[in-house]
Amino acid sequence: MTAVPTGFQRADVVEALANVLGDRRWAWQGARDAVDQWMAADDAKDLDIWCEGSQREDVIRVVEQALPAARVEHATDPKRLQHTGWAVATGAGLAIVDVTFSDLRVGPIVLLAGSEVEVLDHRLVGTAAAADLFVRPLLRGRIVEDSRLAQARQAWAQATDVARKAAVDTWSTSMPTLVDDIVAVLAGSEPPAGLVKRARRVLLKSTVAPRNLGSSWRQRHTILPAGRHKGPLGHRARGVVVATVGTDGSGKSTVATELAQRLEAFGFTTRTAYFGMARGNLPGVGLARKLLGVPEPGGEDKSSAADQVKDPDAGLDHPGLRKAAAWFYALEYGWRYASTVAGPKRRGEVVICDRYVYDLRESPWPGSRAAKFAQWLVPAPDVMALPDAPAEMIHARKPERPLAEQAAQQQMFRDLLAEGPGRCANLIVDTSGASQDAVGPLVRAVISAAHLDSFDRS
Repeated sequence: MTAVPTGFQRADVVEALANVLGDRRWAWQGARDAVDQWMAADDAKDLDIWCEGSQREDVIRVVEQALPAARVEHATDPKRLQHTGWAVATGAGLAIVDVTFSDLRVGPIVLLAGSEVEVLDHRLVGTAAAADLFVRPLLRGRIVEDSRLAQARQAWAQATDVARKAAVDTWSTSMPTLVDDIVAVLAGSEPPAGLVKRARRVLLKSTVAPRNLGSSWRQRHTILPAGRHKGPLGHRARGVVVATVGTDGSGKSTVATELAQRLEAFGFTTRTAYFGMARGNLPGVGLARKLLGVPEPGGEDKSSAADQVKDPDAGLDHPGLRKAAAWFYALEYGWRYASTVAGPKRRGEVVICDRYVYDLRESPWPGSRAAKFAQWLVPAPDVMALPDAPAEMIHARKPERPLAEQAAQQQMFRDLLAEGPGRCANLIVDTSGASQDAVGPLVRAVISAAHLDSFDRS
């Protein structure tokens, strides 16, 4: 498998964004040097962009086609700021791009309607620039530095009387107790003492107001401080369970190793868990033999440890014993998840599982109700990945089993993946060597799963 390219840098991100956004109505946000500062940085500060709301779906599509980007924010509620954020993989780490659509807002507070936003050469101008440069940071808890404030005042002065009146009318509705002070500061007055605290109170009251409470509750995970749930990007993040499935030789170990290395390079904590079926996982089989009156084959279990790992059904030569083994496995899977996966996931770690409970569908008792019970008992993985390659290549890696058997088993896993068992994503990872960055989409899927409930969340 080919290593991920490392030549993609922040300057490439900026160039790619400008190219794919093209002639659409969009603009860089922030001070005049915001883009240059973002390109020179190596932290999780956002590169902010505003774009017309009617173009949202198209913009999201072209951005995700052009960039190695993992979606980490996606808010579409019309009562709050509508935006989509991505973590973009670069040679220097993850870089954050955030695109606001339609109205300029801070939470539920409208700064300017999307139809009133003025753009010139892909920069906000007039009242839009003044709101973006001064009012937006104010509501977020700070007075901007002199150079940015000077730019805001210049933009306000250059706006037409009609545009300024429209902005004042909007602010009189969305934040009436602040509008006079905001206008005075933009006109040249010094910010009065206590303005920031008052602005924060206005934002809080608007957030919990009855008309906004429903939308605020739906986005509570992004509104509340991340605290101990803060991930490597500074955003609130959750633990992720990744299940790798596939026949022996498909490339599970290689994919898991590269996935862990790349996530750890981005600041995530990972660990592994084994969910394969082997006789060593079934200490109750001996007891089941006694209860069922089934003797050991030949007086004792002659299969070697290696044979037991390759064939978990070795020695289970009685129908009753197979049924009992299936239920033992189901319960043992539940214990294994509780003891090795649940805790790390709760702590925000990425747990990469070698195999998962779905193996129980085929062995040791195909079609057993124990398999359905195990899938009920053990939570579905957040991301499921199937390393895949041509059957002949898989067989060359692990020739211990017949080619036809391996091919049939791999097809069974493809059928499983088509069911969509992964809660956030289900991906095939090409392990044939033909893909330049086969693991990249999986890395991005895990990063998205750590930040969003699903890729289709709206």
